[in-house]
Amino acid sequence: MPVTWEFRNRLLIVSLEGEYDYHAPVRAITEAMQHPSFLPGTMLLIDARLTTTRRSSDEFRERAIWMASLQEKGLASRCALVIPLQTHQYGLARMAATHVEMHGMELQIFTDIEAASQWLLGQASATSAGLD
Repeated sequence: MPVTWEFRNRLLIVSLEGEYDYHAPVRAITEAMQHPSFLPGTMLLIDARLTTTRRSSDEFRERAIWMASLQEKGLASRCALVIPLQTHQYGLARMAATHVEMHGMELQIFTDIEAASQWLLGQASATSAGLD
């Protein structure tokens, strides 16, 4: 399945793999937030290391607005995006982060899922765990 989700500690991990339709991540996150394991303050970690789907700037902006709206439903304002180690992917991820940050969320970009998890859970600083 191209989009899956799971809870791990206080994290909602959404994994994107291969090609998937634009609404698949929305459906996955919505489903997860309706699950009894979802608690207010749960942090979102998006694992996009295996995706081949490309999104436009307008789609990133639209998704950022939607993600920001989830804060009032209990999603934490900190989220992480894990991407493959490719220069063009970082540029796209920064564009997504900018859109999210304009709507009151903090998004850090990583290439290692454990570093992303640690940052979200407060066990590492953004400088030592991210791409900075």
